[in-house]
Amino acid sequence: MKPWTSKSINFGIAGGLLVILGASLCLFSPVIFQQILRKEITLSESSRSYDMWKDTSGLPPIYLNFYFFNWTNPEELTIPGKKPNLIQVGPYSFVEVREKVNITFHPENNTVSYFQRRFWYFDEEHSNGTLQDNITQLNIVAVSATHKIRHWSYFMQNTFSYILSSKSNLSVTKTVDELLFTGYEDTIINMGKAAVADEVPPFDRFGWFYKRNGSIDFDGHYNMDTGSSDINNLGILRNWNYKDTTKYFKSPCNVIEGSAGEFWPPYRTEDEISLFSADLCRPIVYEFTRKMSYFDIEGNQYSLGEKTLGNDTKKRYPHEQAKYFEPTTTTENFFDAEHSVEVTQMPEDTEDPDIVNLGHCYCNGECTPTGLINITSCRYGAPAFVSLPHFYKADPTLREQVVGMNPNEEDHNFYITLEPTTGIPLEVAARLQVNMLLQPSNIVSLFKNVPKVYFPIFWFSLKVQAPEDLALGLKQFLLLPRICFLAGIITVILGALILLSVVLFNIVKRQRKNNAEQLKMESSNGSSGKKAELVYMDKLNSGEDAHVRSDRRLYPKFY
Repeated sequence: MKPWTSKSINFGIAGGLLVILGASLCLFSPVIFQQILRKEITLSESSRSYDMWKDTSGLPPIYLNFYFFNWTNPEELTIPGKKPNLIQVGPYSFVEVREKVNITFHPENNTVSYFQRRFWYFDEEHSNGTLQDNITQLNIVAVSATHKIRHWSYFMQNTFSYILSSKSNLSVTKTVDELLFTGYEDTIINMGKAAVADEVPPFDRFGWFYKRNGSIDFDGHYNMDTGSSDINNLGILRNWNYKDTTKYFKSPCNVIEGSAGEFWPPYRTEDEISLFSADLCRPIVYEFTRKMSYFDIEGNQYSLGEKTLGNDTKKRYPHEQAKYFEPTTTTENFFDAEHSVEVTQMPEDTEDPDIVNLGHCYCNGECTPTGLINITSCRYGAPAFVSLPHFYKADPTLREQVVGMNPNEEDHNFYITLEPTTGIPLEVAARLQVNMLLQPSNIVSLFKNVPKVYFPIFWFSLKVQAPEDLALGLKQFLLLPRICFLAGIITVILGALILLSVVLFNIVKRQRKNNAEQLKMESSNGSSGKKAELVYMDKLNSGEDAHVRSDRRLYPKFY
């Protein structure tokens, strides 16, 4: 085999391999990307996300801002026509650090268990005020106690009324520090612990975050899917406090479901997402609202809306969740029925026991106006209700009960923005307001003439954004499928050019060989058996200088 032939074969094989490689890159680039994505975002001790998930102290600061409503006219509460006048004060800003402890991976069911410990450090620089500022608010302890005993006997309530009238007022004035972390003593708390120890909170003081700073007990025990067997289950909460249901709501609203809050499955669609909130003891739904851009990365924004804040959201539960239903809520042919996830409208003249009105399910006996989430059962029976700040997206009658509510979307919306391909959160703005139900009592004299008001106490805002370096890295990662595809195209073109060059080279070689053979044959036929050799001969054109050679070609010379 001639050397040039061997080289042509080698180049041809190389070109063919490049074409195959490039075509494979183009064809399998989505599969390659999915495999890399799964490796990068699945939670394990070796994954990139593990350290950030385990401890946020190395990340940019997370600020939790509190805004209190200072009650300026408590003495006018029982005057007909007078409304509570509330003035927002703050923010009182704290740096929040989250730390996972007692982390245990369970390879047998692809989950991880842990406790979450949170620390809050006051940040005076970002605060508008100090922890020693005095705030006048509704007497939460008295309101909660009165609500707790509302079904007691007349004699017991009357006795409590006498004690309450001599010991308490409708309002209290405390410092921000006492209202949040330090807590303050109250006679009713001490009396309650002595009289009905099993029915009161296990605390000697009242404070919204009393004993929570650095505690591992308040958020509870989590068991979350790592996504290692099925990436679509990444971040889904499987158990909370060692159970897959809660004791705070009736079935099927007691089901533990939704994300644990820090991981979301990839390939998000424009439907909705759900998150289980330990503070609310229930899952909450976020509805898709719009597309938005964050550092030139397109994201899906999901907001808290009607499906969580309303009282008329109906849902048909799928087969695998039927086990959570109480016997009175299912039919004999449940598994033969056609099931859909969401039911937006149901005929009034038909009743389907497989369809549950989630709004009524979470009411705990008495449904509230739109915009409120009842967490009474989750908070030791205290009449606590959560809403968006300033009653944003709520029934207008709620903000008309008081003076000082000015809701707007920019400051008071609760939303989560996810990058749809990876499910990575780009921006989270968690904003909720705590309200207490104040209502009259026919027996407890302190509350005999008060109006029924969902009384705003405070609201908080926690806004987290993906760091710029993380966003830029994510942006580059999202370009990987396109880069693989373009690399495949370039590789195919390069391989095709090599193959084309080999083919052309062989054509030229063959053409030269054919020309030489043809010339040899012509020379042989024209010499009549005489030997000949090719020599240069000059031909002169007429009128040209004889010393100038105008044409120089090879001609046969016979001899």
